[in-house]
Amino acid sequence: MVLKKQSLLKREVNALKDMAVDIVPRLIGSMGSWQSPEQFFVSMGTVAAGFAGSRAKKLLEEIRDDGEKIDDSVLNSERVNHSFIDLMKFVAQKNPDVETWNSAKKIFKRALQKDVSEQERSSLFDMVDICKQLSGLELRILAGAFQILNNSEEATKNQRQSDWWAGKIAENIGLAAGEQVLRFEDNLIRLQLIAPREILSGSTLDTWRAGNGTSEHRLTPLGRKLAKLLCE
Repeated sequence: MVLKKQSLLKREVNALKDMAVDIVPRLIGSMGSWQSPEQFFVSMGTVAAGFAGSRAKKLLEEIRDDGEKIDDSVLNSERVNHSFIDLMKFVAQKNPDVETWNSAKKIFKRALQKDVSEQERSSLFDMVDICKQLSGLELRILAGAFQILNNSEEATKNQRQSDWWAGKIAENIGLAAGEQVLRFEDNLIRLQLIAPREILSGSTLDTWRAGNGTSEHRLTPLGRKLAKLLCE
């Protein structure tokens, strides 16, 4: 039985290596930490030893299939190489849930495309890093807030009470209660994706600051940008 498992693992590692063959030379680029494709394969073999193997393999497949959209000079850049390595470490070490992984992967692939300006590309790589700090439910909360932003009826209410906001998002994304949304409020505030609650005379209120157009959806400009990417 042990030999059978080892054989399956070996085949998975080999499959991952085969899938990487045509893209490794471009990903290697100016990569400082890996000096050769052989070292790359060794590291990828480590990743493939766990559940991360299928995800890493799928990402390489998708990048290869998007070849016509990909900017080769960007793919060869040091920034992409390091971002790719970080993604592999993230999926191997953290085993993120499906929504978090798919969101990070989607934005990473978008950053490789030809029709993206350098300024936008830099922002997209930062968005990948932000995604890695969010759970799948937190990403859904951002998408639910974006629904409020795009609902013309809700947009006229100028409602800025946290309980209303949480309840509306729970309704938008299929949760039973607003409290399920509020559990993640602190992390979304920490990452500056939603506006913090107002404080008056040392007491935290149920409202938030209305600056930067946060209004009833509560999303900061950064939060709106990320939410829009998730919903495209």
